[in-house]
Amino acid sequence: MKRPTRRSVLAQLCGLAAGLLLAPVPEAQAAYQPAAPVQLVVGFNAGGVTDIVARLFAEAMQKEFGQPFLVINKPGAAGMIGAQFVANSAPNGQTLLVIPSTHTSNPALRKEMPYDAAEDFTAINLLVTAPNLLVVKSDAPWKNLQEFIAEAKRRPEAIQWASSGVGVSTHLGGLLFEHLAGVKLYHVPYKSSTDPVRAVLAGEVQASVSALNAALPFIKDGKLRVLGVASEKRSEFLPDAPTFAEQGLKEMRSETWIGIVGPAKMPRDMVSSLNAFFREALARPDVQAKIAAAGAEPVGIEGDAFQDVIRREVKLNRQLLEAAGVKAE
Repeated sequence: MKRPTRRSVLAQLCGLAAGLLLAPVPEAQAAYQPAAPVQLVVGFNAGGVTDIVARLFAEAMQKEFGQPFLVINKPGAAGMIGAQFVANSAPNGQTLLVIPSTHTSNPALRKEMPYDAAEDFTAINLLVTAPNLLVVKSDAPWKNLQEFIAEAKRRPEAIQWASSGVGVSTHLGGLLFEHLAGVKLYHVPYKSSTDPVRAVLAGEVQASVSALNAALPFIKDGKLRVLGVASEKRSEFLPDAPTFAEQGLKEMRSETWIGIVGPAKMPRDMVSSLNAFFREALARPDVQAKIAAAGAEPVGIEGDAFQDVIRREVKLNRQLLEAAGVKAE
């Protein structure tokens, strides 16, 4: 057998090195390689929509990155206990936070915050969203949004509307609607996402601004009528329901979204590689099916663009609540 020369061995090694340099490296694995189990913190109890979305992605991330992604529920103070825990964590990708849109209204409801909702976190990805809806009972006298607005202008504060709590996205959506439509309704806050819908059906209130997933079953059953969808385009779940924009309120956007952030100052390449994973995951039919089952739609707003969303909503929500006379506690 011919013995390989030093030159031939070097040639083989150079060829191998060139091949490795040219071989595609999976972008999602390039910069984010957790060295231990990752804590995926949720500031709410298990079983809610935020928790469901967190567990959906935890499963997919565990398969991708080869480490357990442990969903850690730290409920309390409207999500602030979990958020503070992550804000105080090292920016090494081992501790991440799954947030709903109420993350951006807390600063307007608290005189003192243990963290800055925008600047003490690294925005990674706005994962999913569900538009809020203005709904009434199917036998209500208003057949469309224009009739509802006309009645509200004739009788200020006579129409009672429900939300799922002060400062949450449905409350803020209702306040934005009042501002844009030039009407004044009477707000009745409830404590959960399903309570406002049940209040409309029971006749306790005349209308509700509700998250899509809470209202959808009753809309499908013909018990509720949608007067407006607060998203840029019609929802794939309700293709026949018009948006507010189609009916003249072009700035009426109100959505319940869920995203993922980390502590401030996470390395940009780490964020980029995480987003490469989310980009691929959000395009997968099995992930989309699970998101749809939760009554939401995939979005995928990444990095700096998501950071801009958080900053903008913190400012807008403070303005809406102050204008409505809601004082910080």
